[in-house]
Amino acid sequence: MRSRQPDPVSLAFFSLANGMLRAWLLTLSILILNLIPGPSRAQGIDATVHDLTGGGISETCVFCHTPHAANTNVEAPLWNKPASSASYTLYDSTTIDGTVLAVGSVSVACLSCHDGTQSTDVVINAPGSRGVDINGVALRGGNRFLDDPSKPDFLGTDLTDDHPIGIQYGGFVVNGSKIDPDFVGIGEGLSTSNINGQLRWWVDTGATGGSPGVRDKTDMVLYSRDNGGAVQPFVECATCHDPHTDQDETFLRIANTGSQVCVTCHVK
Repeated sequence: MRSRQPDPVSLAFFSLANGMLRAWLLTLSILILNLIPGPSRAQGIDATVHDLTGGGISETCVFCHTPHAANTNVEAPLWNKPASSASYTLYDSTTIDGTVLAVGSVSVACLSCHDGTQSTDVVINAPGSRGVDINGVALRGGNRFLDDPSKPDFLGTDLTDDHPIGIQYGGFVVNGSKIDPDFVGIGEGLSTSNINGQLRWWVDTGATGGSPGVRDKTDMVLYSRDNGGAVQPFVECATCHDPHTDQDETFLRIANTGSQVCVTCHVK
């Protein structure tokens, strides 16, 4: 007995119905996934002034970072820019109690653009296979300088009118007492932990989403520097600023409502 063969019309109808059902199920799945609450998009620099893409360059990160051939002389992750060769005049005041070191640490990375001596599109390792140049190569013409004195993103080489960087954190204890009693100390917000074998310090801000006793992006991060053979916490550009946040146009780690950025560290 021969099996009955389905007629072509039935096959065509079944194929069409099956395709429509699959398309409907896919659409329904997408709608359901969009309705399910999930973690918000990670903070990033897209659409901020730190997004330097354009002119045929679509890689957002390449203007600062590279997975290969990074500048190891700058204390910033996989830094993709030459350091500025400028000399700086630092802030000074009779009220400073801590040691002030030469410009260094992560602040060198910030100043490689913000001192205005180097175009912001200069990188060491260009995207793709364009080659490596330790002296830097401009990706977008080499005329993109932060050199307008009327704008806050231009710091220049005279830093005497800027909050001090490379300064010993005042709440750190030396010889049994704080360097400066007008700073938050251990037990008051200053925290320390051994992270990846290195002693690190930060000041907890208590920001929403942060964890007490855990270094978060919304805490005031202090940077470990050698001070006469002792590793101690220092204030740098990135103590108050997070270059990757999209939550504040000046890249502050927390909102400065009520001068909160200031009073996180300063006892006033």
